[in-house]
This record gives sequence, C-alpha cells and structure tokens, in this order.
Amino acid sequence: MNYIRRYWNILTNIGTRPDMPYVDLKRIQMVNLIALLCLLPTLCFFAINIIDHRYLLSTINLSNTICSISVLLLQYDSKHNFAKAMLLISNFIFFFLGAILFKNGGEYFLLCTLIASMLLYDNRRIHIIFCLATIVSISLLYLFPTIVPVAQHVPKWRQIFNISNALAFIVIAVNFFIQIIYNNTEKIEEQRHKLESMNRDKEKIFSIVAHDIKSPLASLEALVLMLRDQILNNNISKEYIQQLYQQIVQQNQALDDFLQWGSSSMRGITSPAALVVVKPLIHDIITLFADQIQTKELKVKIDIPEATHILANKDHAAIILRNLISNAIKFSYVAGKISIFCSKEDTYTHIHIQDEGIGITPSKSALLFNVIQHKSFGTEDEPGSGLGLVLCKDLIERNKGLVHIQSIPQKGSIFTVSLPTYPAVKRL
Repeated sequence: MNYIRRYWNILTNIGTRPDMPYVDLKRIQMVNLIALLCLLPTLCFFAINIIDHRYLLSTINLSNTICSISVLLLQYDSKHNFAKAMLLISNFIFFFLGAILFKNGGEYFLLCTLIASMLLYDNRRIHIIFCLATIVSISLLYLFPTIVPVAQHVPKWRQIFNISNALAFIVIAVNFFIQIIYNNTEKIEEQRHKLESMNRDKEKIFSIVAHDIKSPLASLEALVLMLRDQILNNNISKEYIQQLYQQIVQQNQALDDFLQWGSSSMRGITSPAALVVVKPLIHDIITLFADQIQTKELKVKIDIPEATHILANKDHAAIILRNLISNAIKFSYVAGKISIFCSKEDTYTHIHIQDEGIGITPSKSALLFNVIQHKSFGTEDEPGSGLGLVLCKDLIERNKGLVHIQSIPQKGSIFTVSLPTYPAVKRL
C-alpha cells in the first residue's frame, strides 16, 4: 500500500516544482489526476468495445487514452498550458462523440469538463465558451435522431457506470478545490499573523532607535565637544575620558544587541538551540562590565555550579544575561552587592540576578517586559544599555523560557530567567 501511495504521489506531481505558487501547483496536480483517472477506464473500455465489435467506440476510447498519456508528457515537459487545453478539449470531443453516437451517458462527462474548465482557468471567457459548448452539445444529443443502430448502443450497466463516475468526479473535483481554498485561507491567515508580528517588531525597532540609540549619540557628541575644549585648554580630565569610554562601551553593546535582534526579527530567523554552559558565560559578561563594577565599588558574587547547562541559543542567552546584569549594575547603589545564583528543575534552570538597588514599584514591574520604557539613568547617572527588558522577554520566549521579577522599592530586585534544562530536553 505504501508503494502504491508513493508512486501515486509521484504521478500526480508530474511537472510540479517546490517554488510554484500554491494554486498553480494544485491545478497541475488536478490536471494529472484527471488524466490518470481517464487513463485506465478508457483503456479497459477500448478492450471491451473491441470484444463487443464496437470498433468506432473502441477507437474513441483508444484516442482518449493516447491523449491522457500526451497530457502527462506535456506536464513532464513543463508545458502546462498546452496540457490543460489538450485535456479539456480532447475529453470534451471524445465524450460528445461517445454520447451522440452510442448513447453511453457521455453527456454527464461534458458537465465534468465544464466544471474542470472553471476550476482550472480564471478567465471568464473560457468559462463562457465551455458553457455554451456544453449547452449546444447536450441540445444536439436530445434533438438529433440516433445516428448508429440501436444494437450498437452500449448496455444500460455501462450508462449507469459512466453516470456514476461522472457524478463521483464532480464531487471529487469540487472537494479538491474546496480543500485548496481552505488550505490557502489558512496560509493567508498564517502569513497575516507573520506580517503583524513583523510590523510589531518594526515598530519596536523604530521606537528603540528613537529613544535608545539617538539620545546616547547626542550625549557622546556633547562629551566629545567638552573633551575638545579641555584639550585646547590643556586641562584634560580623566573623568570626561572615563565617561566617554563608558558611553562608547554602552552604545556599542546596545548597537550589537539591536542589530542581532532586529535583523533576526525582520527576516523571521529562528536560531537553533544548543548546549550552553552558564558559569563561563556569566564570567565573560562580568569581565565586560569590570570597569563599571570597580567604579561603583560593587561586590559581585557568583554561585553557580560548573555543570549548570541550559538549552538555548548562545547569542540570545548572552544578550539576555548581559542586559539583566547591566541593569543590576546600573540601578545598584555604590558599594552594593549583586548576587548571581541558580536553582534547577527537570524542565527549567532558573538563573537569578539579585541587586541591592533602587527597586521597582509593582505597577511598573507589571509593564516592564511588555512596554518600551522611557529613557532612565542609574544611581550614578549611567545611561541604559539600549534595548531593555522588552528585548529580553522576546529572546527568552524564542528560547521557550520564562522571566519573572521580584522587587521592593529602595531595597532591590531579583530577576529570574528560566530556560530549558539541557538534560531534560535532550531526553525528549
């Protein structure tokens, strides 16, 4: 049965290509389906009519068989328009001849040809032509007297068989295209959701550019001008140089995060998840912020076992943790403490980042991950890293994770990122 299904799929997909539009693909499949359905019955009736000495009808059947094979060959040669036209015109002629000469019920197949023309062509003029041809042909069947002797007419069971096949074809063809319409509607709806998502991402990107990229560049411009004045006055301040360096580091980090997230969002890229060792990643991030930590005299405690692994995209994990650790440094008081520790379950590994900073009110924390916040400055007027927690939430969700915040104003916050535990997911 599997072999039959496989070869049937091969035959019905003759002449198709993966890059074809969906409706064109289905129309080619329908032409192949009609040709295949006509092939075997007409070949069988060719043999039966020879045995019954109906040589003219057997010739019509054989011609129909040859035309069906020709249609498949044209499809294979990618001449789809010729194949479609040959299928409809040849079947119309042969069914009409069989009906008018031998009263074999072929007029019902004329209706099938009319329906097939309406499904295979969008041109209304073609629909009208086939409709008029069908009306004229059926009228001739009832108006003209019998052309061949009654003895040459096919038996009743053949008429019933042909009528039943014609009705079955109508049901199959209509359902075939109803399914196409439903599938196409689902694809359109899916594309609509993707476009809406891309538009939301685009709005986020422009909002970020407006309030997180442009403002720090203006600050950099002001610092450079002040530094130039100091150089001219031979009074260079290490404080200005340090501020300039800090601004450049922060803005470079913001641009890096922005470009990685923005380009993947706009193009719909889904990065693969892999094994990520948490502790070395956090150490690298702490090293990146060593100057800021030293300037604010912060104590950073990392309590994460060496064997702590998560399943995530490494670049995404780095952006998430870098932003959260940057915020912890930014909003911590001088000489405060930042603790980074983890807890583990079968499904998730929870990474906790705790600070002893200014904290967040409950009303603000509820919107923190969903709405881009106004530009904020840390306890020592440090600028933000650029993208904030909206980006973090987006990347966490892409990696099938969760995020949670506990905060008490003036006492500090605990941000918890929950990402899939590597061994648990691997066993699945």
